[in-house]
Amino acid sequence: MPEVLLIVTPALITFLVGRSYTVPSDVRRNDERIINRDEDLGTWIADNRRLVRRDFLRIWAAEARRKDGPDYSVSQCQKVKNEVLRRYRDELRDSERVVRDVWLAEQLPHRLWRRIIRRPVPELMAPIERAHTIAEWETSAEDALKAAEELRATAEQRRAEAGKPPLRPLRLAEVV
Repeated sequence: MPEVLLIVTPALITFLVGRSYTVPSDVRRNDERIINRDEDLGTWIADNRRLVRRDFLRIWAAEARRKDGPDYSVSQCQKVKNEVLRRYRDELRDSERVVRDVWLAEQLPHRLWRRIIRRPVPELMAPIERAHTIAEWETSAEDALKAAEELRATAEQRRAEAGKPPLRPLRLAEVV
């Protein structure tokens, strides 16, 4: 029996020392992985914000060139926002998976090390930092139509004072 302990004990100590040696670098690597994915998500949101604005300007310019029929720009803009929200949902899901994978990959030694250095697993900050952009995308077509109607009322009044013809009516299209 003592011979077995003499063989097993050094092997166990070697294993534990080797395992504990890699824990700090594992934690740093995992933190960096989450931080990089968070930066990617923030960049994705900023890039898509510019693309959505460009699409809105294209839609508004096309509707401004039309002379007859109702103005469907609100519905077309809502379609763009719905598409970017679907893509954002997928990007956010991928980012959350990275955080969850880190949680699942880190075992007791990692958690003890995090407790010792008082550094928890990083959280995704991009959705919080870019909340105003996401809130813009989440506004409904009806809300946008109400805001557009208020702006149009002022524009109509100014056009009437200048002796110009009225603007085309805004409509929400069922299929655009």
